[in-house]
Amino acid sequence: MRARTLRRCLVAATLAVTLPLTAATAALAADEDGNSQGQQSQGSSVTRPRIIVSQDGEVDDMDSFIRFLYYSNEFDIQGIVYSSSQFHYAGDGAGVQPFRWTGTEWLNHYIDLYEQIYPNLRKHADGYPSPAKLRSLYKIGNIDNVSEMDKVTEGSEWIKKVILDDQPGPLYIQSWGGLNTTARALKSIQEQYQNDRRWPEIQRKISQKVVIYNILNQDSTLNGYIKPNWPDLKIVDNQSQFWSFAYLWTRQVPAANQYALKAPYMEQNFLTGHGSLLEQYRTYRDGKPTPGDDQNNRWRPEQNLTYAVHDFISEGDSPSFMYLLDFNGLRSSESPTYGGWGGRFTTNATGWIDTTDVNPATGANDRAYPQTRWVVDLQNDFAARADWGVASKYSDANHNPVASVRGGLDLQAKAGRTLTLRGHGSDPDGDSVTYRWWEYTDADTYAGTVALSGADTATTSFTVPADAKPGDTIHLVLEVTDSGTPALKHYQRVIVTVK
Repeated sequence: MRARTLRRCLVAATLAVTLPLTAATAALAADEDGNSQGQQSQGSSVTRPRIIVSQDGEVDDMDSFIRFLYYSNEFDIQGIVYSSSQFHYAGDGAGVQPFRWTGTEWLNHYIDLYEQIYPNLRKHADGYPSPAKLRSLYKIGNIDNVSEMDKVTEGSEWIKKVILDDQPGPLYIQSWGGLNTTARALKSIQEQYQNDRRWPEIQRKISQKVVIYNILNQDSTLNGYIKPNWPDLKIVDNQSQFWSFAYLWTRQVPAANQYALKAPYMEQNFLTGHGSLLEQYRTYRDGKPTPGDDQNNRWRPEQNLTYAVHDFISEGDSPSFMYLLDFNGLRSSESPTYGGWGGRFTTNATGWIDTTDVNPATGANDRAYPQTRWVVDLQNDFAARADWGVASKYSDANHNPVASVRGGLDLQAKAGRTLTLRGHGSDPDGDSVTYRWWEYTDADTYAGTVALSGADTATTSFTVPADAKPGDTIHLVLEVTDSGTPALKHYQRVIVTVK
């Protein structure tokens, strides 16, 4: 897609059309504190992305959901749906027995604990959804068996209704577990409309609107139903990068960044003194079994001795929403090829598949590095939000600085031209800030590199290389870092297109 952005393309494709059903739901109405759907989040210049979370209740889903609640103000949440996977299913009370089933009540409990910190969170940022709204969005989908998509469920009907509403795309459906409930929703749409003369147009509009972010292939419904019947549906397919933020992170994360996932950091920033929601956050060898899932024995203090008690365990599903966190200025949701906190992707036949970045520690193409390069930044950012939950005054916590670049973020220049980029940073807490410019060469379509002068100051300059071809892009990132605790960043990504 080069410089064209995913979101702009999808919005343009759906603005002029209306799907056959206009089922606006109560969840789309303004929440009780007056934050209407589509409101801009604090520090962001884009409308909040519409998302549906689909998860299967593994311990890493639980940890991902805790982080998600602290970032819930950054999204226009349309549903929280319980599905099954090859790793977790409830059984059908007949021939299918439960397998590693953790139940459905833990999620309600987490929302109850979110309610305790909700008043504090609202003092630090706008847009946090009310606990009542989150409860209204929680639906049980197809959970009886792996890949089961025969039943029409509350969750599948909810997804169907949101897909068919009259809101423009994109609608991001995140698959933290299996895709069977999403597949059932799409099949219900197909069954309802496939004999209608409008069916090709209806299917086209849905394929332009829906984007699935798939973590692994946790059941057979993506390849067995969705791709054959919805071949134009867009899929961001994370088949490997998520492991760098999952159980085997010590094999993936560069040694210099691992401290942000080790016990001292976890205890100081999350596990101690940060309220009852983060008390539920699971870590290695913490002595807290997950009811129904004793097979996941990483909680046992006497096992997994290569990890310390309270080392990070896993949030393998968090990349699916961290990819959409545009408040940080990385613009990663505009195109999966850009890269950001949720990894970086390259195009394939059905959308995008995760790719490599060059790991500077090894000089090699590294399939984990598009994710692991951000570990310290995203952990520090989460640590600040953990403080928000227990800080009753704005002045008692740290907040992101604000970065900007004079002249805009999308520039055009001919080969041989010298460009000067003037950045500026400020901090809402009055902290001092530092600057760093760098070229995200892996995200460039230009094959070479540029030489930046003044890279550690607010203003940098460089010359577009003579061998750059028309249409080549060069991605330059400005980092503004504050002096607070934890140190927080705001980025600005400037994309220079050669003309």
